[in-house]
Amino acid sequence: MQGSSDQQAENISDSDSLGTPEKRLILAAALIQGLALYTLKFFTAVDGWSPVWQYLCYTIAIAIPPLVIVTVAPRLARGYWWLIAGYAVVLALLAGYRGYQCTPADQVYCGNPHEFVPAIAIATFVVAFLLRACSTGAARLQQPQYPALFHFSWDNALTIGLTLVFTGTFWLILFLWQALFKLVGVDFFHELFRKDWFCYPVTWLAAGSGAILFRSQQSFVLTLKRLLRTMLVALLPLLAVLTIVFLATLPFTGLQPIWDTGRGSALLLWLVALLLFFTNGVVQDDFPFARYPRWINRVLLLALIVAPFYTAFALYGLWLRVAQYGWTPERLWGFVVALTLALLATSYSLSILRRGAHWSEWLRRINTGLALWVLAVCLITQSPLVNFWRISAGSQLARLQDGRAELADFDFFFLREKLGRPGLEALRAAKAFPAIQQNADVTSHIDALLAQPDAIWELRKNPLQTQAEIQKLREIEVIPAGSSLPADFSNQRFSESCQLPERQCVWLAKDLDRDGNSEFLLFSYRSRSEQQHFLQVVAFARSDGHWRQIGVNNRSTDEDFDALKRRLAAGETETRAPRWPALYLGDELLLDPTQ
Repeated sequence: MQGSSDQQAENISDSDSLGTPEKRLILAAALIQGLALYTLKFFTAVDGWSPVWQYLCYTIAIAIPPLVIVTVAPRLARGYWWLIAGYAVVLALLAGYRGYQCTPADQVYCGNPHEFVPAIAIATFVVAFLLRACSTGAARLQQPQYPALFHFSWDNALTIGLTLVFTGTFWLILFLWQALFKLVGVDFFHELFRKDWFCYPVTWLAAGSGAILFRSQQSFVLTLKRLLRTMLVALLPLLAVLTIVFLATLPFTGLQPIWDTGRGSALLLWLVALLLFFTNGVVQDDFPFARYPRWINRVLLLALIVAPFYTAFALYGLWLRVAQYGWTPERLWGFVVALTLALLATSYSLSILRRGAHWSEWLRRINTGLALWVLAVCLITQSPLVNFWRISAGSQLARLQDGRAELADFDFFFLREKLGRPGLEALRAAKAFPAIQQNADVTSHIDALLAQPDAIWELRKNPLQTQAEIQKLREIEVIPAGSSLPADFSNQRFSESCQLPERQCVWLAKDLDRDGNSEFLLFSYRSRSEQQHFLQVVAFARSDGHWRQIGVNNRSTDEDFDALKRRLAAGETETRAPRWPALYLGDELLLDPTQ
């Protein structure tokens, strides 16, 4: 059966070999992409465009040329270019809508599109192998067969990975080139290789050449796929044993330690994702796991049967976080990933329980459905149908309005920084809440956020939280007795660490520069073991009317905290002039040996 699977792949590859017209088209697409991205990034007129047009142009320039590069082939179906055009229209609509969520540009802050780009990249990858499977070597579009889908998904992934390696190696050679010529005093290549107008087209031409190379050498790609499959075959039993043993341990440890880490759901999902990925890499024929001994075969099947428990635990953990803190885009994406893995793991488990050794007969339909599901999720989540920004903004506002979130704990900066236009609208709506209107500090904070077109880091803290943290700093003991922090001291950076149970803190008032005014030093103490402790000392001084941090020192000590406090209270500290003073030229500092 192994031979039949590989033979099918070789037959598909032979019918997909590139000719001269296809190679020229790949190079043209790569060059067009490089020039388009250079134009969008470095032409000043683009900065004045609406975000709608910026998102639209960037999305088409980034997604469509690679789609053509990895899918173009001889004897394409007549509907191939119509599908490319249709997908480009869909991307343009989605990108335009996403750009609209960043308007008006002078009021809305969107940051980097770190959610939009991966979603479109995954959708384009799925479209690529679906397109190759239904349009390659046929007169008209046909329903894609599972062997072709499996082959092209792996082929595209390996081709993309190898192309990236090829392009990186190409630039390493250019770096060596310019460095060698610079050694002999020729700076021409050093300057040339740093020019943006050179880097963009040359980089994409190199990537296009790499794609041609690896798409033309299908025997090499197939060999690499066999090597990867051999690795997966060897490691899958270990992963299956981990899945079973860890699940058997949970009745004795409980689930609470998983939730206490803050990343337990993610680790559980990674385990399931790797198990399913390794399984799909191994199973390519009608008799999965036949290459293993019978007892290993049963272990693998048992691991797949119990995998849905992990996704259930992950969904439960995620739901606990949502119930406590509400929805955010990250939690919504976590829910989508967990739900996808849960559906896939449950489908595998049910097929094994119902079909036994012949469960792989359902594998083709399950995996094909998975590809369509992933494609639909990636596109719909970027559309008005499921706007994660709008859902998150509504969830956070609802928690504030019904009292589930305390006013002092609410993160107004999150609305402004993370949720684009819906976040801005939610911030304006929150300002009308009676509880906010009655609090002048919070109202001023919201006004300051609304007045800033970009997220300002200084406004990240809720003013009520800032006041509470300053108060916590004031509650820390100050040595010598009778001393206290100045009324205008407002640096709350270290208050959170001093509230940790493993931390102990104390203030020391000391005139470090002998000008008659005290500076303040915060001693933060943490035990590493019974014999070794960690001590951090941070000094603050008044400068230009504000208290600023002027120095910090970290060291290990074998002295316990109570002994340290006694020595500080006894006045054993003293100031000493440095052995090596600073060197000045006029008022210009030339050298400070203490730094």
